[in-house]
Amino acid sequence: MFVSVYLFVLGLSSFVAQTCGQQCEIAQVCVTDITDDDCFGNQVLRPNSHIFGCCPSCQPPGAPGPELDQLCKPPASCLPDGRYAPVQCKGDLFTGRCFCSDENGNRIFGQMWRSEASEMTCACSRRRSELEASGRSVVGLHCTPTGDYEPLQCDDGMCWCAQPRTGQPTVQPVPQEDMKHLPCYSVGLIGEQYLRRCESVVQALNTIYKEQSEHGTNFLGNPITFCDYDGSFGPYQIRNGIAYCTDRHGEILGSWQTVSSEMAGMNCNCARDTMMYFPERGMTVTEVCLANGNYRPNQNVGDVYYCVDTDGYPIELLTQWPADLCASHA
Repeated sequence: MFVSVYLFVLGLSSFVAQTCGQQCEIAQVCVTDITDDDCFGNQVLRPNSHIFGCCPSCQPPGAPGPELDQLCKPPASCLPDGRYAPVQCKGDLFTGRCFCSDENGNRIFGQMWRSEASEMTCACSRRRSELEASGRSVVGLHCTPTGDYEPLQCDDGMCWCAQPRTGQPTVQPVPQEDMKHLPCYSVGLIGEQYLRRCESVVQALNTIYKEQSEHGTNFLGNPITFCDYDGSFGPYQIRNGIAYCTDRHGEILGSWQTVSSEMAGMNCNCARDTMMYFPERGMTVTEVCLANGNYRPNQNVGDVYYCVDTDGYPIELLTQWPADLCASHA
């Protein structure tokens, strides 16, 4: 039996299985009839080394066990190896949404209303996140608003028509200068060049910064532009030392802002939900935003107090706010 085949059953909370002589509340069914003979090469059988430290698996000699406090745990959506699944959903079918996530559970670009997210994969967003985490400063992949692959992809000088759910080429890749010959190219949808407006702005600013540096100059008021994975403007932009929440076109949203030296943790989720995502669906955000556009972690409706996460979804109802005013959830 191949050692990596595990039956991982979620959502059966009433079923508890015995694994390796102990109860495992997360990996409810393990393949336990593995022996040393099933391991390849110099690998050895290690009990409780897979699926949240519950199931046996073959590991290289001396390989460290999983850090349980860093692994994904329900109610988050988890992969069998302990990483967070690419799609994480919150809330009910009316106001709930599904967000793209990196392997550590951090929200990345891509979202969809929960009632419409059955086909959402976040494959493109997860791949871009992995490439950036590996140290690549420029990644050309373009993702849809739901985190899937756009039909035309260019990266590292090559272009190809991509399968939306996997990004795999459907035709022979060609050099970027020949992208117009690809069947998925459309001048009406893509234009004359692959880069979007935000990406072109970033490219131009980088050229300016490089020239300034070569001449020994550095202007503190230089703007800094951030782009999302679909090439649109990111949730915030820096101008004259102030970080502003912005929409897809780079336009400032409301009065949400902070000085750039204090923008650590700024995500503008509340600002964008208030001005973009909820109005587009004919709804209104009822939670309060902080001055920097994030959701205020402590919320209340009359005498009902509750903490919310960074996406604005309630975590727990309280009779009063905790001493840290829900800061641990921010």
